Amino acid sequence: MKKSSGRCDLHIHSHYSDGTLPPADLVGMARDMGLEACSITDHDNTEGQREALLEGSRLGIEVIAGIEFSVRVNEQDIHILGYLFDLDDEKMSEQVSMLGQARRERARQIVERLPGMGLEIPLEEVLELSGKGTVGRPHIAKVLVTRGLVGSFQAAFGRYIGEGRPCYVPKTVLPLDRVVELIRNAGGVAVWAHPGGRVRDRNLLGEILDSGVKGLEAYHPNHDPETERTIVDAARSYDLVVTGGSDYHFYEAKQIDVGGVTAPFSAVLDLRAALI
Repeated sequence: MKKSSGRCDLHIHSHYSDGTLPPADLVGMARDMGLEACSITDHDNTEGQREALLEGSRLGIEVIAGIEFSVRVNEQDIHILGYLFDLDDEKMSEQVSMLGQARRERARQIVERLPGMGLEIPLEEVLELSGKGTVGRPHIAKVLVTRGLVGSFQAAFGRYIGEGRPCYVPKTVLPLDRVVELIRNAGGVAVWAHPGGRVRDRNLLGEILDSGVKGLEAYHPNHDPETERTIVDAARSYDLVVTGGSDYHFYEAKQIDVGGVTAPFSAVLDLRAALI
């Protein structure tokens, strides 16, 4: 594999959310790619953080605490990444636990709607697939594919469980201000994940920055070079941290591995500086 010098991957998902690999394996992949730092940013879950930190210490690669939350702003789905927060913060732990319970309830409701479309799968199989982590629609999609009920993840989402589809159930999310407050009060820094072209919407960007978000994720598989430059320019205009990463879940999801998209290691230093 091609080595990457002076780079970091600050957006990786493990099997504690909707990825497939343990945190330690992902940290090892980042080290093998020659990265200087990485972050496991599971959805609504911090269970894999200490495992990642321990493996990072063992392998000699810096691991920073991470998490990814979903929020709704102006009827749009927005994702907020949190970095460098205290893993022992009680309020963060309470909210993460609540969101995990809400995810299980959402999965139950989706599975109960599937028979109406001629599809039937056991909820237990979905929950077993999610293991110790937060359950999500990808787990439902995988069971549908494994049982031969649909041909692909794309078909599962496009026909049945994606937004606007017959079996879709909205996700329970916290308000933007609450998410940023949680991250900040836990000693961390909030970053708008993969904003894409929406960063050009100054009203939306202003509302997100007013909440206390301190960074923008520019380097991401969904961003073409023009979008990347637009996000970097916006970050410079507002004196924001610029981050990035592969958003790795498993190779098939985006046809990319850990370290396939990276940010300069200076992103880690800038995140630390934003704590002040």
